[in-house]
Amino acid sequence: MHGTGLNPEQAEAVGYLGGHLLVLAGAGSGKTRVLTCRIAHLLDARVVEPRRILAVTFTNKAAGEMTERVAKLSPSDAPKVRMGTFHSVCAWILRREASAGGWPENFSIYDSDDQKSLLRSLLKGSPVEARVTPGAAQSWISKWKNSITTPATAVEEAGNDMEREIALIYTAYDGALRRNGAFDFDDLLTVVLGFIRQDADAGRRYSGMFGHILVDEYQDTNLVQREILRSLGGPGSMVCAVGDDDQAIYGWRGARVSNILDFPDDFPGTRIIRLERNYRSTPAILRAASSLVSFNRGRHGKVLWTERPEGERVTVASLRNPEDEAAWILREVSDLGTRGVRPGDIAVLYRTNAQSRAFESAALLSGIPYQVVGSLRFYEREEIKDIVAWLRVLANPGDAVSLSRVVNKPARGIGDRSRDLFFTHLSSTGGPPHELMKRADRIPGLPRAAAASLANLGSFLAGASSLVADGAPASEVVDAVAAGSGMLEALDPSSVEGSSRLENINEFRRSAAEYDTLHPGAGLPGFLTSISLMTTSDSYDSGSDRLSLMTLHCAKGLEFGTVFVAGVEEGLLPFIRAGRFGPDDLEEERRLLYVGMTRAMERLCLTWAQHRARPGVSAGGPSRFLGELSLEGSQDSGTGGGRDAAGAPGAFAEVQAAPAIVTYAKGNVIHHPRYGLGLVVKAARRGGEWQLTVDFGMDEPKVLLTGYVPITIVREKGGFPGGDS
Repeated sequence: MHGTGLNPEQAEAVGYLGGHLLVLAGAGSGKTRVLTCRIAHLLDARVVEPRRILAVTFTNKAAGEMTERVAKLSPSDAPKVRMGTFHSVCAWILRREASAGGWPENFSIYDSDDQKSLLRSLLKGSPVEARVTPGAAQSWISKWKNSITTPATAVEEAGNDMEREIALIYTAYDGALRRNGAFDFDDLLTVVLGFIRQDADAGRRYSGMFGHILVDEYQDTNLVQREILRSLGGPGSMVCAVGDDDQAIYGWRGARVSNILDFPDDFPGTRIIRLERNYRSTPAILRAASSLVSFNRGRHGKVLWTERPEGERVTVASLRNPEDEAAWILREVSDLGTRGVRPGDIAVLYRTNAQSRAFESAALLSGIPYQVVGSLRFYEREEIKDIVAWLRVLANPGDAVSLSRVVNKPARGIGDRSRDLFFTHLSSTGGPPHELMKRADRIPGLPRAAAASLANLGSFLAGASSLVADGAPASEVVDAVAAGSGMLEALDPSSVEGSSRLENINEFRRSAAEYDTLHPGAGLPGFLTSISLMTTSDSYDSGSDRLSLMTLHCAKGLEFGTVFVAGVEEGLLPFIRAGRFGPDDLEEERRLLYVGMTRAMERLCLTWAQHRARPGVSAGGPSRFLGELSLEGSQDSGTGGGRDAAGAPGAFAEVQAAPAIVTYAKGNVIHHPRYGLGLVVKAARRGGEWQLTVDFGMDEPKVLLTGYVPITIVREKGGFPGGDS
């Protein structure tokens, strides 16, 4: 048997041929080795013809690595085995069955950019054009397809007007794909499943095609992939699924942990083999991680163990705020460097992309080379570059390049021709752009709709420009841009993309508020200068040894000598959003922290900030997960008032009480720290905060966001600025 040196459980998983098999492979237990050795064993023992083996994984990279490893073990037979991703296997089936299925043999496969381009054209002129981005529509459609929901069903089951409009876009999108002879990535799965189910001959043909089917990372399968596997694994087929229910962290994109939990029901007679020996982490790390995930009910259960020495104690550190947290971690990284630990062997993990900003800033200040893995650096993200472009226009009205970037973002009916006409006239007049915008109807040849949009934009710019002229704090100008530019309304907080972008915008707003606190009176010009220093290109070699910054999701499958998990706070980890958090979400968040903890080989530190401003998050303090850790022999770092984790880990389960929910309404009299008393003339929800239009008795009402500036209600209804309240 291939794989000399396999432990007893690994060897059993490689050689078992008695029926269906579920291999529960704990973190760091040698899962990939077992999978490749099993394929090689099937080939070398002539258990089945190579062409009757199907091996499926989830990413092209993983499929490539699997192919390469099997080729080394069985060089002559490996090329005959069908190995690839679910999508590549389904694309192969679609091309084989093109004539029978009624689609072009040389159909196109649209990638994400192609999908967004098509959706952008379909959204144009629709009732939701201003509120739904192509990316948000793409997320909705993908969710429907992965739950096997047809366009007609999506329209019928829509919960509100906006969802119904997006469902109609889904209908139009599906029709456009078919007219273009194209499939998107979700179609590759759903169309194959529909074809196998509906065509009896095809169903029989494919259910008997493969004698052995092996699936990697089975905990990451969605409903469609589960049903495809059930269709392919017919009578006479043996299905082997390898995965870890404790590392199921992709529910937000359709993966279902229930698939691996229900595998023995889907494939009767399944043998379950647990790989519990860990080759990565120390006992101290495994003990803490295992105790955490044991609180989940939706799991098969396993107990990881290792023969490695006990190792360093797991540390829990409490810091005052995100900046102190980042500075402390970077000092620890520097100290580890004096002990011979390379930056490239250290990772800082966090729950949201927006958290990277503080660590990027701290790394730049400390001179430690870093890389943001799996994501753009904070200031390179599209939504951040957009808001910075608006700020540059306000600080420098002559910056036509920045204005050109955002004049039609989000889409407001100012097409390329209209934009060219406007900028040609702006160049000839030379005045502030908002003045020309207000009289855009006088520009010859400019369509009426575009002129009206420019006029509205001019009013927004005029108000924001007056803030800058008055020396308003940078945070107030940033809020005015976020509220008045339309970027908030254009993001769908219920989509993954929209939620992530809102988090990034809110983090940028928080950075402006932090700058105002540290530099009172500097205003927008000073803030823009500080940003420019953060966005200059790094001086170090891109191939050099660098500290890794990444989200917990990005860290799956990786390992580092030292791991810091930052922001282990209630509301952030677990990531809680009002109205969208239940028991299953809590268990996935617990698994996510478990994944992060088990990336560590030698040392692990969990940190949390006592004060972290996040609009819409009413709770805070240490995460409930810290109270679920078994930290014998571990300690509190003593950095900022944290408690002794060894003596009373349950103490970390305490959570600060949520503050009372404040609801604003038209007619409220409010107090603003800069403008004093004002009358609310309009109030609208913006995610977890409020956007208020307030009359302070000035020339124009002010548009304000409630996230970072304390705006208090003085009187529920009525009254006027300056009244005796």
